[in-house]
Amino acid sequence: MARSSVITHPLSRRRLLKRGAALGIGSAAALGLRPAWADPWGQTNTYAKGIEEGPEVALAIRRESLEIDGQAARPYTINGESPGPMIRLKEGQDAVLRVTNLLDEPTSIHWHGLILPPDQDGVPGVSFAGIAPGETFTYRFPVRQNGTYWYHSHSGLQEQLGHAGPLIIDAAEREPFRYDREHVLLLTDWTFEDPMAVFRNLKTAEGYYNFQERTIGDFFADVREKGFAATAEMRGMWAKMRMSSRDIADVTGSTYTYLLNGHSPEENWTALFKAGERIRLRVINGSAMSYFDVRIPGLKMTVVAADGQPVQPVPVDEFRIGVAETYDVLVAPEDDTAYTIFAESMDRSGYARATLAPREGMAAEIPERRRIADRGMEAMGAHGMDHGDMTAMDQGDMASMEHAEMNGMDHASMPGMARERSQMRANDMLAAGMAQPGSRYDQAGIGIDPNARRTLVYRDLKAFTPWPDRREPGRELELHLTGNMERYMWSFDGKTFSEVTGPIHFEKDERLRLILVNDTMMEHPVHLHGMWMELENGQGELIPRKHTLNIKPGERVSALITADAEGSWAFHCHLLYHMDAGMFRVVKVA
Repeated sequence: MARSSVITHPLSRRRLLKRGAALGIGSAAALGLRPAWADPWGQTNTYAKGIEEGPEVALAIRRESLEIDGQAARPYTINGESPGPMIRLKEGQDAVLRVTNLLDEPTSIHWHGLILPPDQDGVPGVSFAGIAPGETFTYRFPVRQNGTYWYHSHSGLQEQLGHAGPLIIDAAEREPFRYDREHVLLLTDWTFEDPMAVFRNLKTAEGYYNFQERTIGDFFADVREKGFAATAEMRGMWAKMRMSSRDIADVTGSTYTYLLNGHSPEENWTALFKAGERIRLRVINGSAMSYFDVRIPGLKMTVVAADGQPVQPVPVDEFRIGVAETYDVLVAPEDDTAYTIFAESMDRSGYARATLAPREGMAAEIPERRRIADRGMEAMGAHGMDHGDMTAMDQGDMASMEHAEMNGMDHASMPGMARERSQMRANDMLAAGMAQPGSRYDQAGIGIDPNARRTLVYRDLKAFTPWPDRREPGRELELHLTGNMERYMWSFDGKTFSEVTGPIHFEKDERLRLILVNDTMMEHPVHLHGMWMELENGQGELIPRKHTLNIKPGERVSALITADAEGSWAFHCHLLYHMDAGMFRVVKVA
């Protein structure tokens, strides 16, 4: 049976206090002295898995038997829930978070997106030793920001099995937008397989979980649309590289059940509203490997924050959320009716779903499903290539592509990319805030038809106020995202983490530009711990601050960084199996 998202049984004062103490909730909350974000009917369905309010919070991590999507499962739990409870802090507090490990293996918690001392960041082997079985580790740090964030394990593959939860920080001062009610929407991908088995399968057979490969029918449809020669040539290119144009996601709905707040689509978790209210939806992609396209048919959404940081409002019908990103949107339903919150996986193999409704038990239709898309030449780094460019490529070009995919790409040798290099500035340095040649910030990504509906793109994001550090970058650091799909090895600059000899060095307080070039044919959400990355999306002084950057295949992006956080910090692709396969580095600020 699915767990109810609201309290339906009356509790005595004694039982309520006892339950509050067991969950680490303060007596004021247990007695019903509700904060502003609580539901006005006294039923807190802001989030489905409970709330732990700071500044002092106790968390216990176990492996327990629970039902997920009606089936028996053994997830990692935090205070008895999987995903874990929502932790609520306030800007200006000194947080004290006591984490007890009741597992028979080490564990950890990383506070994703928080600016804090390095020894509180929660990455075993980088910032601390981890939390051994039976031990309690107390995280202590000042809360210096507000917004929508999340937390998760940085130990092994525990994150895949529910070791994650939302982290909400209330602002000390009035935010630049108003709302009447809020709901937290945590997206995750669950598998009933052992994550180590998933990892082995990925290394054993490229496309192991891809059940949406092209068919002979697709071939003849392409011939009718593009002609035999063009179709055969494109098929030959993908075959030469031993890849599929439908390699959209490494792990798909063939093993994943996509969850929203821990509930499957059939369980229909419901977020309540009253007609005429303005509602804030805090959307968190806490999945291990899955990108989602989020929309609410019949409702316009206004994006007001990205990765916890306020942005100037952007009205949209849909947005793509990469792994580890967060977006806050406002909606204002006027009618007394139900709406479907629909989060479709990027590869179209499944979806997560909830309902926004004035009453429990209501539901709306599921929108028509979209077909899987095919990767085009942009995935090969050939920006702006037309069909003539493609047919002019000789076997040497294709061989260089294959070599690049296998060994880490030489940027200058890529077809089409040489022209991008020729467009670079004469003084070897762009002005701060300008978009890199080779960026595609005006595109949402594969499988999105820009004519179908208004979709958020990175170019839309504009900070509310300029970042205080207005210095031009003193140097540039370029890193290439590299990989080998056939052997399932992922890396930076052609080297996995086990192959590098030392950290990436940032000088304390320097202003630098980090350039990331995706030489692979997959999307990568790249996360830097401990510091903000200011995405150079062409918005000048108002470029947005992010903790995670989605980098599309063949794309070149850049971010400005103020290296003000002394210590050692993790830097990695946030696709869990990519990170574990080697796309991980340490940044040392000294």
